[in-house]
This record gives sequence, C-alpha cells and structure tokens, in this order.
Amino acid sequence: MKDVTAQRQAEALVRASEERLRLAVEATGLGVTATVFGPDRDVRFEWTREARRAFGVPDDTELTVAELLARIHPADVPAVRAAVNASLDPAGDGSDNLEFRVVRPEGTVHWLCCQGRTVFDTTVDPPRPLRNIGIVLDVTERKVIAEQLAESFALIDALVVKAPIGMAFIDHGFRYVRVNEKLAEFNGIPAADHIGRTVAQVVPDLWPLLEPILRDGLCDGRDRVNHEIEGRTAAQPERRHWMLSQYPIRAGGKLLGIGVTVIETTAQKRIEASLRDADQRKDTFIAMLAHELRNPLAPIRNALALLGVVRDTPERAASLAVIGRQIEQMAHLLDDLLDVSRITRGRLTLRRESITLDSVMARAAETANPWIVGRRHDFAVDIPPSPVVLDADPMRLAQVFSNLFTNAAKYTEPGGAIRVTAAVAGGRVQIRVTDNGVGLAAEHLPRVFEMFSQVGPTENRSEGGLGIGLALARGLVEMHGGQITAHSAGLGRGSEFVVDLPLAADGAALQAPASATVAPPPSGRRIVVADDNVDNADTLAMLLEALGNDVHVVYDGDAAVRACAEFRPDVVFLDIGMPRRDGYEVCRWIRRQAWGKAPLIIAQTGWGQDEDRRRAEAAGFDHHLTKPADPDRLLALLARAGSVRTSAAS
Repeated sequence: MKDVTAQRQAEALVRASEERLRLAVEATGLGVTATVFGPDRDVRFEWTREARRAFGVPDDTELTVAELLARIHPADVPAVRAAVNASLDPAGDGSDNLEFRVVRPEGTVHWLCCQGRTVFDTTVDPPRPLRNIGIVLDVTERKVIAEQLAESFALIDALVVKAPIGMAFIDHGFRYVRVNEKLAEFNGIPAADHIGRTVAQVVPDLWPLLEPILRDGLCDGRDRVNHEIEGRTAAQPERRHWMLSQYPIRAGGKLLGIGVTVIETTAQKRIEASLRDADQRKDTFIAMLAHELRNPLAPIRNALALLGVVRDTPERAASLAVIGRQIEQMAHLLDDLLDVSRITRGRLTLRRESITLDSVMARAAETANPWIVGRRHDFAVDIPPSPVVLDADPMRLAQVFSNLFTNAAKYTEPGGAIRVTAAVAGGRVQIRVTDNGVGLAAEHLPRVFEMFSQVGPTENRSEGGLGIGLALARGLVEMHGGQITAHSAGLGRGSEFVVDLPLAADGAALQAPASATVAPPPSGRRIVVADDNVDNADTLAMLLEALGNDVHVVYDGDAAVRACAEFRPDVVFLDIGMPRRDGYEVCRWIRRQAWGKAPLIIAQTGWGQDEDRRRAEAAGFDHHLTKPADPDRLLALLARAGSVRTSAAS
C-alpha cells in the first residue's frame, strides 16, 4: 500500500488555486480561452462562461471553428484568419493580439479584444502547436466612447481652426500651445510657426499691452475678462482695434493656462467714429441753420407786434393775421429741423384740439399759395359744407396738406389743375389731392414716402426740395390715426394722394380761435435790450417803449454790462451770441452783483436746443426764448417783472 496523502493534499491545493484563479478572472470580466490541438490536427475548445458570452455562444452549445467564424463580422474575417495563422506559425513568437467585431445571434455588433499565446511541442520537427491560451474582453463601450470622442475632437478642432474669430491657448510661459487660422492671419505668421514661441516673439509691438493682461489671467485664473486693445502687428502695420477675451483652462483643479479669443473691431470703431462725426456735424448744421433763419424772423415779429399795438383798422388786422400765421408756420417748420431725430424715431408730440377740416385746408392753401399763383394753376377745393370736425394738431395737419399742395404745384406744368375733394363715411374723412402733372412711374410709387425720396420722374428739378416732405406727411398722418397713399396712372398722367383720417368723437367741442391781440403789460419798467442784430434790438425796443417802458438798447456784451451797471434794470433781454461778451457771461456778471438777484433776465436767441436751455439756466437766466419769440409770451413774461423771480428756464 502506498501513502498518497501528500499527493491528495497537493491536488487539493492545485484545485483551490485554480478556483481562486477562476474567481479572480470572472471578477475582472475577462473571458479565458483554451484551444487544444490534437495529434490529428483536431481542435477542442475549453472556454470560460465569460468568453462564450463575449462571442454570444450559449453554454450548452459545442464550440466549433465554423461556429466561431460565423460569429465574426465579415469585414474582420480576413484579419482574424491572418492573426490565427500567425499565432500557429512556429517561426513566429506564437502570440496574437487583435481587436475585431462579432455579430451575436440577436443581431448586435460587439467589439472584442483578444490576446493569446500558443504553446508548441518542440520535440518534433517541425514544432507542433499544443495549446493556445488567451483572454477575451468586450471593449464595445470603450470603442463607442473612443469614436464619439474622436468625432467630438474632430468637430471641435474644425470649429476652432476655421472659426471667424482668433483663438489660442497660452501656457504659463506665455507660449502658444494652440492657434487657429484667424489668429494666425491677424499676426501674419502661419499657425504652425506660433507653437512653442512666446507672445512677445510673435507680436512684439503688442506685447507691452498684452503682457499685463495675460499675466493677470495666469496669476488669478479669473473667469472671462474682456479687454479692448489698439495697436499694430507685422501683418497689419496700420493702427487696428481688437476685443480680446481671456478665460482659464483647468484640469483637475489645476490651471493649465488661458484661452484667448480675439475679434477685430477696427471697422466697427471707424463706423462709430464716422457716425459720431456725422451726428455732430448734423446737429451743428441744424443749429446753425435754425439760428440764421430765426434772426431775420425776429425783427419781423417785433414789427408785427408794434403795428398791432399802435393801429387797429380791419384791413391792417387782416393783413397782420395773415403775416402772423405765416410766421408761425415758418417757426414751426424750423422746429421740425431741430426735431429731425425725433421725427425719424416717431417721438414728436401732437398738440391736439378740436378743429374743422376747412380751417386746415385754408391754412395749408395759404402756405402753398405762392407756388399755386406763381405757376398759374387752377386750384379748387370741394369739401362738405357742414363742419367736418377732427381731433388733431392744426399746425401739423396743415403741414401735411401744405406739403401735398406744394408738391402738386411743383410737379404740374404751369397752367395745370389741382383739385382737392373730401368725403365723409363711416366715422372717417377721405381727402384726395389730384393734379394733372408729370405723374409717377410705377417703380417710384413704393418709395415716394421714404425719407429723401423725390416726387416725380425729374429728380434734378431745382424746386424738388430735400425729399422729406412726404415722409414727414406720412408720419404725421399715421400719428393722427390715419393713412396716406399715392396713386398715378403713369408718367405724364398726373398723381393723386389720398389722406384718410378719423373724425373727432361725437360731441367734441370746437376750440375757440386764440386771440391775436396783445394784452399790454404794466408799464414803467426799466429794460435793457442787448442784441448784436440791430434790427431785432431796435424793433423790440420800439415795441417795449410803445407800451410805456423805459428802454436802453445796446449791441454787444461789454455795452450790456455797462448799461446794467448804470441803469439797474428791472428786466434784461440778452442775446446769447454777442461780440466781446456773450449772453452767458453778461448774465453771470449781473447775478454776482449785489443788486443782480432782482432783475428778470430773459435769453432771446437763435440757439434753441435742449443743451442751450440747460446752459442758460445754469448761467442764471430766468427764461429762454428762441427767436422769433411769440410776442404774447414775451409780454406775458414782462408783465411778471417785479413779482417773485422764477428759477426754471422755460
């Protein structure tokens, strides 16, 4: 009898070791394969459950070479055959390492990674394969993730490289790690030539500006910070503007460097500067134009008021009324020039009241009359005899129709006909202005109401105007809740403009016309009038003297100071733009005197913008009147002299 205890114990240890190995392998999710080659070149497979699952082979199914090959994706069969043959070649190292796809019975495709080694019997010649031991791992998830990452990186790379803005990644040494094509274009150096070089080496002219920006970003790693920089590069020697943004690039809490984006803003800056310049020149032009136009109107208005005070016959009253309305209309049109920006933005304010259509037509026809008479037109107005009441701004609505009448007169040959008709229906009134003039081409109709568009086919007519009349007319009509349209049968066949307006609500009361008479203020005031426009100063002085006031007239700022010092006036009328001292200086000088708090100081000037009013108030003026000042307004202020002085400029 032989004692086999030691043998049994050794076998038990081997089985335990194998079991531990099996459990360890199963825990890793790896499949283990053992392919045994018999002496007659028969093949037997000893595969773990995980290996079978990787190939999609049930546990109770016998493994055959044909069965395994059937599982392999057709596109990968040649590579698998080549790997197997190489592992069975005694001349090789007997190893195989391959990733390939298998198609499981349910139709799903999985990627497998197989690594193995073949053991050969070297006692025979040639050596014969005995066993191939391998491991199998399902790497489908890894492959999918890798493909997705590759696609994402390719997409990101394409976006960055082809982005229309400059982009770069800069490390702690201020070296370029990555640069896209647009930034390379800005810098005038190929993108590849940036890599590894410092910012100072690539753009030395900009480095003094960039160094503190980049250093701050690398030191504190703040979130996105924007900077405007201006300078030159080798590729762009003229001065340029850029918007630079920097943001931290981190990984695992560590600051790797900073990302930089650069947008060139040179064109934008030039446009902004051009717009600012154009806007400033526009404001200056409008202010100067209004100033120069107001000056001749001021003495006319004063003379008108003077005539109204000294004489009062029916004929003179009628003439004065006509002149007064025309001056009011001119002053209103000048206000339109100052309000041109508000017109284009729709910020005009209507001064509505209940008025009749015939009063609007009369005022508009009066304005257009010089053109109508001068070109010998037959002008006829046919409107309903009963009052057509509108809730409207009389001056603005008259402006609409005076524009239409004037355009009809301008673009109708001398001796033509202009007809104005009106019809009421459904709570609205429709007014038609028809002429037999040059007409409108079909292509001109859609744009006749656009700003700076000329009416008619002959845009080079000297009387064509600036092309703002119809645009303004449309805006004003729409502000009244109406609409305006243009019609024409073609060139040489006349034009028709139709204005559709809502009637006033039932029961709306008509406003009584404002009185044109000037109520005389209290007399006996001591008044200084200072204006370098001699006609305006003298006519205003005559008006004030006719009302019983003691008036001293001067024509420059120094004379105004001397007159006030000697005369100690109750009221001072000051022009702003006088020689030697302007009106602001004179007003400030008066207010500094011991007696200077008492006088009522009124600015009467051609400068009428909001900034001019603010400057007048700051200088100490009580009121700010733009030329031509309304006599009623002027004399009403004069009547308040001696009462408590108001501090707000009006």
